[in-house]
Amino acid sequence: MRMFTASMSYDLSSGTSGEARKLLSAELAGRRWKRRLRERLMPRNTIWIERSATDEQTTSDLHRICAIELRDAARAVAAAGLPIEVVRAFIQVSGAGSYGLAKEGLFDTSEPEPTG
Repeated sequence: MRMFTASMSYDLSSGTSGEARKLLSAELAGRRWKRRLRERLMPRNTIWIERSATDEQTTSDLHRICAIELRDAARAVAAAGLPIEVVRAFIQVSGAGSYGLAKEGLFDTSEPEPTG
């Protein structure tokens, strides 16, 4: 078994209600997708997961599995009688490298950037 990290950002149609958005988030959490990384909240509609793969599976296979999980979660919301439409999704699967949220305060425009 090999381990990979996948992140996914998605857009929902403007007609998707808050209740449907909340249920989608719960559906994805039930599939082990996380909205927090090291206790910090990810950007809106961005989630991540640690995923194992067999030696035969490629990152493309895992990418497809992630997309299917989003589709199935949206179908579960629709089956509950809540209109929902996933407009697009960006998925990245990586097995190595650096990942994480930008440092808190980095985007504070009220303070000048320290030099040196």
